[in-house]
Amino acid sequence: MAYCTLDDLKNLISETELAQLTAESGEEPDPEVVAWAIAQAGGEIDSYLAERYRVPLSEVPSQVQALAADMSIYHLYTRRSVAPRARRQKYEAAVAFLKEVIAGRAVLAGLEGELAQASRLAPEISSANRFFSRNGQKDW
Repeated sequence: MAYCTLDDLKNLISETELAQLTAESGEEPDPEVVAWAIAQAGGEIDSYLAERYRVPLSEVPSQVQALAADMSIYHLYTRRSVAPRARRQKYEAAVAFLKEVIAGRAVLAGLEGELAQASRLAPEISSANRFFSRNGQKDW
């Protein structure tokens, strides 16, 4: 599932810049290359969020949409050459936020009901009975 669209990318960079990053002719953005970058970002987001949420997300929060757009643009830049510093920083910030989410230090608004099965269960700990304890050893 795509977490952002071509229009989301156009809101962040100009159509001319998008065309230069995607199309060989540089005149019009290539929809296949844009779809590839969006899929790359979506897969990366899913790989992080799968630890805490059921993926692909049924509803796309605006946070995830913004992360996907920034990550997609970064992938388009790295396809051509080295990404500009600002794009790399946005990508790294997006990955850092996703890591905060899986660590439980940040949440995605509106996704409380979509926790993954593993996240819903509390861990159970059991062990064998103790052989040595203060009370068991007092007659020695």
